[in-house]
Amino acid sequence: MNTATRFSFSQIDPDWERPTPPAASLRKDVLVWGVVLAATLFLNAAYHSAGFLGDDTEQIRYSYGAAAAMTLPLILRRIYPLSMMLVATALFFALSYVSEIAPATLSYQLCYFAVLFAGIAWGKNRTLTWIVYALVCAAALVWIVIAWVVTDSAYSMAGVEEYSGGPFSQATAGYVMAFVTNLFYYGCAALMGRTAWNQAYQRTVLAAQARQLEQQAEQMAQDAVTRDRLRIARELHDSVGHHVSSMGIQAAAARRALEKKPELAAEPLTNIEKLARSSVAEMKNLIRVMRAAGESEQGSGAAKEPQVTEIFDLVEHMTTVGVTTRVQVSEQDLTRLSSLQQGTQLSIYRMAQEALTNVRKHSAAQNAVLALRTGGSTGAYWAELEVTDDGPATGLERGEGQEYIPDSSHHGYGLQGIRERAAALGGTCWAGRRQGAPGWKVQVRFPIDIDETHDPDASRSAS
Repeated sequence: MNTATRFSFSQIDPDWERPTPPAASLRKDVLVWGVVLAATLFLNAAYHSAGFLGDDTEQIRYSYGAAAAMTLPLILRRIYPLSMMLVATALFFALSYVSEIAPATLSYQLCYFAVLFAGIAWGKNRTLTWIVYALVCAAALVWIVIAWVVTDSAYSMAGVEEYSGGPFSQATAGYVMAFVTNLFYYGCAALMGRTAWNQAYQRTVLAAQARQLEQQAEQMAQDAVTRDRLRIARELHDSVGHHVSSMGIQAAAARRALEKKPELAAEPLTNIEKLARSSVAEMKNLIRVMRAAGESEQGSGAAKEPQVTEIFDLVEHMTTVGVTTRVQVSEQDLTRLSSLQQGTQLSIYRMAQEALTNVRKHSAAQNAVLALRTGGSTGAYWAELEVTDDGPATGLERGEGQEYIPDSSHHGYGLQGIRERAAALGGTCWAGRRQGAPGWKVQVRFPIDIDETHDPDASRSAS
């Protein structure tokens, strides 16, 4: 099954394929076949004992063989559902000429019905499944015509040669019985098989939604940790600010004391020392709390800030959490963006990260595209970041092609952060539903400086 598949109860995805059962489940099919074979032979023995198989020894032996052969397609019915449907149909009709009584037995009919049901329930290509089933029904119709019109075998087996009673003629009655019986038989197999396939699809939908909810819950927990760290950062700022202000007052007092009575400067300097030590200790405690799980407290320096090329890691992570994402960027544009200042690259990375996070957290999209572009001419070069997805409308945004601006009842902090970063780079941000296509689009464009001496394309453009 393609990971890009969109799951929906209201609309079956035509690309979804029911996965083949695991090996352990398939081994059970062999056990089931053994039980069915034993039950079939036991029931055939009952028919034999009751005299329904006649007294012809050879026909009785053929009846046992035909009943046993009809169970064989049950073994592989879920691995090769369409092939077994065709094999079972061929056996059903061929064995009826080997043993005339076998097709009328219950076990024979049930085995064929089970294979038809499995073909509809487990067929991967749904179009091919229904084509094969239509061919099977057509073959059954041809067989009925041969049985009733040409050989008249059913009446012969029943011992009914000629009868004129009843509202229908004998031929018409045969047609009606054959048509209604087989319509019910093949119709129930198709209906039950399709119901089983739909239920398997719905179970897949529920499993996918459960995984998505689990991922969103994990992200919410991470967001809660981030908010807590921001609160700690504010507390750190307030505490250090208070200590530094006190140190400034004490330093001013020490300076005045040094001018008039140097011996009085010892106390303010002692207070400054205490405040400095307390401030450093408090910063260490708070920073220790803010460190990410698993990060060493004896780091060898500041962590490297993300660059534009690390956007590919973001895209790979999105794919692993269930949203198939790809990057559209030319080699020239990637080279230009990678040569920008680190602060600009960090802003591009953060805007892409926030836009992809919005796709994952706030939409039911299964596919997303992140595009990076550059353009312009000498003195007016620009860069563009665009993130689009195929998620359905939520009802909160405006119509197609109209910019979405959250009101006071919706947070919209992610989009607000993207807009603020775009504005800091001297650019603009547009976010809203796509025009003429399902999904959402976030587009950011901002001016950039390109060193034309190291960019042949820019040099040719300038000339």
